[in-house]
Amino acid sequence: MAPVAVDEANDLTLRDYIVVLRRRQWLIVAVVILGTAAGLAYSLSETKLYSSTSEVLLRPSTAEQIFVPGDSQSSNRTQVDIATEIQVMTSRSIRSAVARKLGYAPTVSITPKGQTDVVALEAQSGDPTRAALAANTYAEVYIQTRRQELVDDLLAAAAEVETKLTDLDRQIAVASERASGSGTSSIDARDAEVQGLLVQRSAYSDQLSQLQLASRVSRSGGARLVSEALTPSSPFRPTPERTAAIAFAVALVLAVGLAFGIDYLDDSIRTKEDLERSSALTTVGLIPLVPRWKNRAKARLVSVEQPDSAAAEAYRSLRTAIQFISIDSPVLLIQVTSTSAGEGKTTTITNLGVALARAGRRVVLVCCDLRRPRLHEFFELDNNIGFTSVLLGELPLSQALQPVPNIPNLLVLASGPPPPNPSELLSSKRAADIFNELRARADVVLIDTPPVLPVADAMIVAGQVDGTILVASRKRATRRGVHRAVELLQQVEARMIGAVLNGVGSDGYDSYGGEYGYGYRPKTTSKRSRRRVTPKYARNKKSTFRADGGEPRRPSSESPVPVPRGGNRTEGR
Repeated sequence: MAPVAVDEANDLTLRDYIVVLRRRQWLIVAVVILGTAAGLAYSLSETKLYSSTSEVLLRPSTAEQIFVPGDSQSSNRTQVDIATEIQVMTSRSIRSAVARKLGYAPTVSITPKGQTDVVALEAQSGDPTRAALAANTYAEVYIQTRRQELVDDLLAAAAEVETKLTDLDRQIAVASERASGSGTSSIDARDAEVQGLLVQRSAYSDQLSQLQLASRVSRSGGARLVSEALTPSSPFRPTPERTAAIAFAVALVLAVGLAFGIDYLDDSIRTKEDLERSSALTTVGLIPLVPRWKNRAKARLVSVEQPDSAAAEAYRSLRTAIQFISIDSPVLLIQVTSTSAGEGKTTTITNLGVALARAGRRVVLVCCDLRRPRLHEFFELDNNIGFTSVLLGELPLSQALQPVPNIPNLLVLASGPPPPNPSELLSSKRAADIFNELRARADVVLIDTPPVLPVADAMIVAGQVDGTILVASRKRATRRGVHRAVELLQQVEARMIGAVLNGVGSDGYDSYGGEYGYGYRPKTTSKRSRRRVTPKYARNKKSTFRADGGEPRRPSSESPVPVPRGGNRTEGR
C-alpha cells in the first residue's frame, strides 16, 4: 500500500492564522502587557499641563469705517483680514509686551474660530492659574496695543488735516486781500477762488471732526474680549486612559506582527500539518511527550513501564496503522529512521516492537545504526554480539538473536562490535542475505538505522526493505530538513510508509490527550489503589495472544514479571 501524499498548501486559511496566534499567545500577551504598561508609565511621568482659552472679536477700525465706507457695509471681515490680525497678534512687539507685563513669555497659540471674526487664544502652563492669566493677559495686551496704534494713527491723520486747514486759511486770507484791491471783473474771479478754498476748508474741517471723534471712539472700540479664559480644573495632558488605550492598540498590532514574523522565520516542525506539508507523507503516528521524562540520555520504555499511559496507547495506534498498511501488500521489513540525531527513532522502534509483540506478532528488532547503537540499552541486552557478528561470519543469525525477557515473540539483533566502514557493510550482499533470512523468521522486522541527513546508511538500507517510517521530533526537526530527508530517500526509490511526530502536546497545542479526550489509567478510590497500578497483562510471565490482534490475556495465577529499568523516551534518539 503506497503512502498517501499530502499536497503542500501554499494558501493560508483562517485556521492557519488562528493556529499561529494560539502558538504565540504568550508572546502576544507579553508584548501587549509591556507595551501598555510602558505607555501608561510614560503618560504618568509626563508633566501636567493645563490649557485655558480666551476669545477675541476682531472688528474694523474706526479709521477704516471713516475713510473706506464700503467696508462698513460688510458685517464680516475677509479671511485675509483675519489672517493679517493673527500675524499682528503673533508679532514680536505683542509677545514682548505680554512678556513684560507677565514677567515671563507664555506659550500661546492663536487660531480662528471657523468662518467668524472671532479668534481663540489658548495658553498652556503647568499651573492652571497661570494658564488662564496668560490667555487673558495676551488678549488684553493685544486689544490695548491695537487700540493705541489706531488712536495714534488717527491723531497723526488729524494733525495733518489741521496743517492743511491752516494752509487753506492762509490762502483764503491772501485771496480776500487781492479781491478787495482789484476791479469789478477781478473781484468776481477772486471771489470765486475764495469760495473754492472755503469749500475745501469745509471738507477738511469735516474730516478733522471725524478723525477727532474716531480717536475718542477708538480708545474703547475695535477688537474686544468676548470670552474670558477660566482657570481649568484638570490638565489636558497627560491623559493616562487615552494613552494606555493607544499603547494597547499599537502593542497589539506590533505583537501580532511579531508573532507572524517569528512564525514565518521559525523553520521547526510544530504540528502534524507542518510535518505533512514538509514531507508530503501521511502522519501515521502522533507520540505525546511524557511530562516526567527529563533525562534524555537514559533509555526508557513507556510501553512496558506505563502501558496504560497516553504514550503507550499512541504506540499501539501506530501498530494498528502499520497493520492496516500491510493488508493489501505485506510489509515485513520496516526501516525506522529520522532526519537527524536526537529525534526519537530508537525510542519509537523499541516501543513499537513491544506493541507488535504483545499483539501476537513475531517481531525482530535489528540495530543497523552501526555508528551510535543504542537499541540494546532499552532492553539491557549485550551488544558484544549482533548484526556485525553475523555479517562477518563470526556467529550464525540464530545465535546472535537475543530474546527480550518477559516479552514473548520479541527478539533483538543488536548492532554488535562497531565496524570501521558501516556504509560498505550495509551495502554488501551479505547484509541483503541477513535481511532475507530475518524476513523468513518473523512476521515483522523493524530496522533501526542512522539519521538520513548526516550519513548515507539509511538510504542504503531503504533499498532493501519493504517500507520506511520517518520519525520527526516536534520543535527539533525542521521543515527544510524533513523535506531534504524525504527527497534523499525518494532518490533511492524508498517506499515511504508514513511519518511519526514525536513530542506532541508539549505546550498544549495538538495535545494528544486533547484529541482523544480520555485517559487509560484505571480509576481508583482508595488511598492504596491510588498508587501506581501494574496492568494485569504485565503481571505474569505466560501469555495467551488474542486472535484479533489485541492486547494479550494473561492467567491471574502467574507471578508478576520484572519491568526493565527506565520507562519512555519520546524525544531523543
